[in-house]
Amino acid sequence: MFKFFLVKVCIILALPVLIASAQDYLMQHSIPFKLISNKVVVPVNIGGSRSLNLILDSGFGYDGIILFRKELADSINLVNMIEAQLPGAGDGPPTPVVMSESTDFSSGTCEFKNQRIIILQRDNFRDSPTDGAIGYSYFGHYKVEVNYDTKTITLHDPDQTYDESEWETIPLTFNRNNWPFMTIKLSMENEQPVPLNVYIDYASSLAVELSITPEMKVKLPEKFEGEFNGYGFSGDVKGKTARASKCMIGKYELINVTTTFFEGHSRSKDKNSDGTVSNDLLRRFNLIFDYGNRRLMIKSNNSFAEPFEIVR
Repeated sequence: MFKFFLVKVCIILALPVLIASAQDYLMQHSIPFKLISNKVVVPVNIGGSRSLNLILDSGFGYDGIILFRKELADSINLVNMIEAQLPGAGDGPPTPVVMSESTDFSSGTCEFKNQRIIILQRDNFRDSPTDGAIGYSYFGHYKVEVNYDTKTITLHDPDQTYDESEWETIPLTFNRNNWPFMTIKLSMENEQPVPLNVYIDYASSLAVELSITPEMKVKLPEKFEGEFNGYGFSGDVKGKTARASKCMIGKYELINVTTTFFEGHSRSKDKNSDGTVSNDLLRRFNLIFDYGNRRLMIKSNNSFAEPFEIVR
């Protein structure tokens, strides 16, 4: 659910791009993660704060983090804060935030300098078991290897090479907000698989999500198995879930894949996408996000054959 964040009149776009750095950039950093509600959650410390649990979000297109609870500002030394507005998933208005530049934080053994910190001022995510989200600070500067079997993330130097013979390579494209897009093939009700341009939403707990629009490329199913009720930065997000008979990613084929349909673009603000591929599908692979070479490398893991369950 976490997408690129526009603040008032494109204020974030007008700010300089911030670059993350590590104490030893050529070292690889191993970071343990938790899997909470199908979301990858990593530890982050800001100054003397407690260890914060942040969702890893591939659609978070700039260096920094976002925090869900305004009271967290009391334990973090933030300077030069400004007020802003943050749009996102949902049909409502943007949510107010406060924002600060040039803050340092660490994740595992990796330290990040001059980062942007955004803190929500509403209680949209009051019931979330996590404290916020982080994205480009990882993805924009490292090859990010996610191993679900060992529950570890390894940040590799972007120039590091290794044996790729066991990995399937999926080309990526990026929009201006640094969201990663890929192509999947999807078959509803045993029809011919249709190529779809989807972006990777690593902050969502679902498998495949599609927008109901006049231009949609797959047939809307007659039978739905459940309803999804979630929330985004701009309000509630509601959808209906059916099953795709087949989903193909590179050489891999998955069956009976839960697919959630959302009205219009309430789920996605990018009108050029057919939908998203999300964590309940991606967790069935070990992954290497390689933004520098515009690719995602995948390899089936121990969860590959698990049946897809309806997420509500």
